[in-house]
Order: sequence, then structure tokens, then C-alpha cells
Amino acid sequence: MKTITATLALALGLSCGAAKAQEYTLKYSFADVDQPAANAAAAHAYVFEEALERLSGGRIEVDVFPNGQLGDARSMAQQIRRGTIDVASFSSGVFASLYYPELGIIDLPFLYATRADMVEKLSTHQPFIAELLDDVADSTGVRILGFEPYGFRNFTTADTPIHRPEDMQGLKMRTQEIVPHQELMRALGASPTPIPFLELYSALQTGVVDGEENPLATIQQQKFYQVQNHLTLSGHLMTIAAIFVNEAWYAGLPDDLRAAVDQANAEASLAYAGVGATQDVLALDQLEEEGMTIYALSPEERQAFRDATAKPLREWAIDEYGDEFAQGFFDYLDGFDEAS
Repeated sequence: MKTITATLALALGLSCGAAKAQEYTLKYSFADVDQPAANAAAAHAYVFEEALERLSGGRIEVDVFPNGQLGDARSMAQQIRRGTIDVASFSSGVFASLYYPELGIIDLPFLYATRADMVEKLSTHQPFIAELLDDVADSTGVRILGFEPYGFRNFTTADTPIHRPEDMQGLKMRTQEIVPHQELMRALGASPTPIPFLELYSALQTGVVDGEENPLATIQQQKFYQVQNHLTLSGHLMTIAAIFVNEAWYAGLPDDLRAAVDQANAEASLAYAGVGATQDVLALDQLEEEGMTIYALSPEERQAFRDATAKPLREWAIDEYGDEFAQGFFDYLDGFDEAS
């Protein structure tokens, strides 16, 4: 892959003039499978690599580390703050739980209707979001270049079909280390059990947890269908990834190279959304072929899950993050809904 992108960079960018000497080497880390045609995070990484090397005229070289080579989300969050990793792609909620709790508000259930809706509402061009991310950078030393729609999360279980909120009662459900996700499970009567992603298959296989929730493509690519029999198309949460950079590294770049980083991220974001949406469609067919029992919630059943979680989680967010910040975010989102 490195050879391909290096060749593209030479052909597309450096042919216009003599290449400048390399000045920076950038480490880009993500934990997903190294399949850019089948995984949104991988697609972003390799498009970002090619675009930045080309747009920087060869002054920035990007080294991509897939498959969790440099650690899971928690480890990447720690390393991005230290500056041992320059760019990383992982869940925004993990970073929120570790360093900036208010960021977790974007992980509440039933906030986004589609991928496009999420992208618009969380665009860094929106003043509310831009101000939030500036404060994240000032407070943590980590800048978020943008939010990405990894995919809507759906419930899977080994033995218990989930059709109604009551079906969740007493189940041990794996969650990410994201507090709003855990609160959602509690609202449904389940027991949230945070387990690192790289350990999840084993936990499902050995019965440490009864089930989990993930986007369709993740369920398929990680072969969770081998240890989970039931899939409920709940779409209760959007998995929101973020593209993180070390703020000191980013701010220390010359203006033209910082602009190149932003432009490369914008280019890579197109790949992220496109590959993610396509793979969810393909994954659903593949999961059915693998023998999972798939249940699509009716509108009434979906509303029951919304009623059981949306209001309690909004009230929890106001208590957790403060009325001014939380209500400001909800008012911001309500403005989109009213406009539509």
C-alpha cells in the first residue's frame, strides 16, 4: 500500500515541479483491519496519506500503522497527547471519557438520522462545534480535525433475541469505555461491561458478556457472527470516530503545511463516509449468509427504545455536563431539526 500511494503522490503531485526535501514524518495510527476498500477507518488513513504527501509536495511523509499496532483507543489517546503518535483515528467517546467529558454529549442516543445528518451537525465549520474543539485543544493538547460517521450501532446477543427494551433486562452487554453508552445500557436495564475492542471476540466466545453492539461492518469484519446468533437492527447510536492530532505538532507546522493537513483530512473524509455506508449494506447480506438471525425493529418498537433512552439520557447529560453547556448543545441540534 505504501508503494502504491508513494507512486500516486509522485505522479499526481511532484510531476508539476521538483520535489522539496522531506521535512516531517507523521505517524498515523488506527486499530481497524487494514482493508481500505472494506473499512472506513483504513480508507481514511490511506487517502489521507496520499493526499498529504501530494499536497505537501513531499515535505511530509506519512507512515500508517493499522490493526492496533500502536495500541487500542485508550493507548492511542494517551500517545496522541504525548506526541509519540501524530495522527490517530478512534472513537471520540473514548477520548471524552479520559480527558474531556463534555465531548461525550455527541454520543447520546437517537441524535442523528443518517450519516449525512451527523456530518452536517458535527461539522467543524459550525461555530458551536468549532468553539468546542478549540477548547478541547486548549484543555488537552489534542486537536480534533473532524468527526467521522463510522456507522450506526446495533445489538447482538448469543441467546436472547432483542425486540423490545424489556428484552435487555439483566443482560451483560459489552460497551466501549464511553460513559453515555454505558448510561444507555443502564436505562434499558442491562449491565454495561466495558471491554477493550481487541479483547471483545474472546469475551463473547467465553461468555464473559451476553452481547455487544457495533456497526454492521464491524460485526462482519471481526467475525462476531461466529459467537453471536442474534442481530437486532436498532440503530440506537452512531459510532462517531474522530481524527485526532497532537496540537503542538499541528500548531507548529508552517501555515501552508497546516492547510495541507486540513485539505488532506477533508479529502479523506469523503472516502470514510462512502466506504462506511457501502460496507454496511454489504455486511448485512453477509451476516445473513453466515446464519445470524436478523430482526428489524418496527417503527413502533424503535420508538419504544427511543422513549426508554432519549429523555433519561438528556436529563443525565444536563446533570453530568451542566445545564448551560448541555442545553446549548441541544438547542444547537434542535435548530437543525426545526430547519428541516
